[in-house]
Amino acid sequence: KFLYSGEHAHRHLALLLEVFNNIIQYQFTGNQHLIYAIIRRKDSFGKLASLTLPKAQAQCHKVYGDHTNVQYDADSRGAPMSMVDNDGNTIGEQSDLTGLPFTPTNEWLSEMKASMPLETVTRLLQHLVPVVDDIVARKQGVVDENEILEVLKDVTMVGLLPVPHAIVIRKYQPNQYTALWFTAFMWGVIFLRNQNLPMFDGQAIELFQVSVQEDED
Repeated sequence: KFLYSGEHAHRHLALLLEVFNNIIQYQFTGNQHLIYAIIRRKDSFGKLASLTLPKAQAQCHKVYGDHTNVQYDADSRGAPMSMVDNDGNTIGEQSDLTGLPFTPTNEWLSEMKASMPLETVTRLLQHLVPVVDDIVARKQGVVDENEILEVLKDVTMVGLLPVPHAIVIRKYQPNQYTALWFTAFMWGVIFLRNQNLPMFDGQAIELFQVSVQEDED
């Protein structure tokens, strides 16, 4: 959904893939939980790699439909989301918004695919998916997740991955979303580490909220 929220939203997805690549290339040992999560989401990576313009337009239409289009400039600092109805009326906040509802184009698709560093994840999946599938087949589909994690813990990817890329150092750019995350994380740590001699009323603290969405018929 986020991929189609704006013309430049894919740049943030590329940064997330860069994080995965850094962990796979330089910190593979000890991160078997992340590796297993990537394997379980192999279809998502496959769909991203094989994305075509008709698929992108269909998915964008499926997510946002004709009546409401979400506009969000991923490059704007602290840019809020707004909603635009069929009459062109903006609902909600209007600062730092893109000018028109986003629609995938050939130019956007070409830029998006060129910016996606998928080679490392693809090589990882090509090697490890058969390993996991073999474990599941030998257990006739009934396998403890810990068994798979133990196998992944002992697997080596030396010589199977692309040549390690240079580590890119990026400067932190403050924005309202990371500030919110850091604040919630900091107070969560403070709350959880002060349970022996409680400093807070546990019944009055909400560390997170759970939203339940009803399945569409």
